[in-house]
Amino acid sequence: MEFTVLLLSAFVTSSISAVLGMGGGIILLGIMAIIIPEGYMVIALHGMIQLFSNTTRTFIYKDSLNTEILKQFLIGSIIGAIISGSIIATIASYLQVESANQIKVEALKPLIGVFIIWYLFIKKKGEKRSSSFFLVGGISGISSIFIGATGPLIAPFFLNKNFSKENIIANKAACQTITHLTKIPLFIYFFNLDYIEEFDVLIPLIVAVFVGTNMGKKILGFIPEVLFKKLFRFVLFLIALKLIAYNI
Repeated sequence: MEFTVLLLSAFVTSSISAVLGMGGGIILLGIMAIIIPEGYMVIALHGMIQLFSNTTRTFIYKDSLNTEILKQFLIGSIIGAIISGSIIATIASYLQVESANQIKVEALKPLIGVFIIWYLFIKKKGEKRSSSFFLVGGISGISSIFIGATGPLIAPFFLNKNFSKENIIANKAACQTITHLTKIPLFIYFFNLDYIEEFDVLIPLIVAVFVGTNMGKKILGFIPEVLFKKLFRFVLFLIALKLIAYNI
């Protein structure tokens, strides 16, 4: 029964992300956290599922990609992942644990929610906005292993650009794909995670997100550009409230 819930959740949430550019990943993370008791395992498996979900989304919207943004994000993300690995190693050494899976890594969500609220409603419109995604990649690379879903964290930066709805979804998905690719080796090395042993769970969920993403693209075609951006901001706001209330 629990696996059926996960399968349906993967399908529905991937469709949501394909339509709105985000939201699905963090909903799926929440559902997985209820079903799977180990926090590190939730983030690790979620990362692999979202890797395929975002890769699929990147592919079907590939004509809308911005290569310069992706290059900047890639460099920043790699550096961020190295820093993240150093932080995990330092904490593990300090706590004298044999594996990082004994460390609680999911602790920054309320801060991410506060950041989103600030970015959407408090930050002055006249403030200079950085055109570089190097720093965005670095932040995402550092925080991904600690919070699981970094989509809401990087989402506001795509509102800075004069992007169409397809541009937003394509480039955000590609950036998240990069983040997951840099995060997965950290889980293998520091958390002793064997993804091959989890393939009986992962394969059906990956198929579900593939089908859901393709269905979501068809739905997106019926949503007007102005409405999409309003929905994008609204969903981001709701996610921020959820993140802030994470420990309540």
